[in-house]
Amino acid sequence: MNKLDPMQLFERIAKDVPSDLHKHLFVTGSLAAAYHFKDQLRGRAVNTKDADLVVHPAGDVVSCRQMAQRMLDLGWSRTEKCYPRSTPEPADKLRAIRLYPPHSHDYFVEFLGLPRKDQKEPKEWVRLELQDGWYGLPSFRFLGITATRRFSSHVGLEYASPDVMALANLLSHPEVGSQRIESGYVKGVLRSAKDLGRVIAIARLAGRDETESWREQWFNSVQECFPERWRELFAKLGSGFEEMLKDDNVLEEARQTTDIGLLNGMNVSAEMLRASGERLLQDVIDPLTEKSGRRTPPS
Repeated sequence: MNKLDPMQLFERIAKDVPSDLHKHLFVTGSLAAAYHFKDQLRGRAVNTKDADLVVHPAGDVVSCRQMAQRMLDLGWSRTEKCYPRSTPEPADKLRAIRLYPPHSHDYFVEFLGLPRKDQKEPKEWVRLELQDGWYGLPSFRFLGITATRRFSSHVGLEYASPDVMALANLLSHPEVGSQRIESGYVKGVLRSAKDLGRVIAIARLAGRDETESWREQWFNSVQECFPERWRELFAKLGSGFEEMLKDDNVLEEARQTTDIGLLNGMNVSAEMLRASGERLLQDVIDPLTEKSGRRTPPS
């Protein structure tokens, strides 16, 4: 795990990725959040070496194929877990496109695709053929939310607003579930604990005055992306989140991931996370749930 300065990493990505491709991409994930909160983090490096690049608009497989192939031709190299398959089936066995920049393994980029509005599965693999074989472009059901609110960095690269990244994570976990992370620096941790822990980390960094403005932003984003389902989605918005806050073991896993990630070095305890989470429920999540017309309690 590398500790990298988010400002410098944005500058490196902007330099390494051909400038004419920037308009087709935006950054999401922990790097985007760390960059947005660089002042609050006071120059702390971020524990990451991957940069999630979302290709837009939704369904733009042709652009993704052309970008990936062009970068390979320019000297980018595949990570150890990025390799082709000879056939496009089964799609869930395809490998994601993860590329190191020329002459460096300090970081890598991973391509993500925006979902279609009618995507039902939490995650779909879009088949994508490069010169040496077939790869997959992961498309997460609620990732499209992150495209509704983007900012421009000091180097011109766009990145997703942390508040809509938090919203996407909440929507993705209406329950804690049992899925665990299979690789990386938090291997074995519940996926929901990592993602919902990041929701609290973002809220803490944003501060209560800012998070209170999220209600309107979240409402508009969900209505834009899911105009026929917004009531259903808001009805379950905080159910998995509340479940985590009430479970000491899950909350401790969330604490571990935030301590490694966005809140690294801040000595934030599980109880401090719980207090921040309860404030977010009170200020933002519960009012939106009530606006949906019904309340679905956690199971």
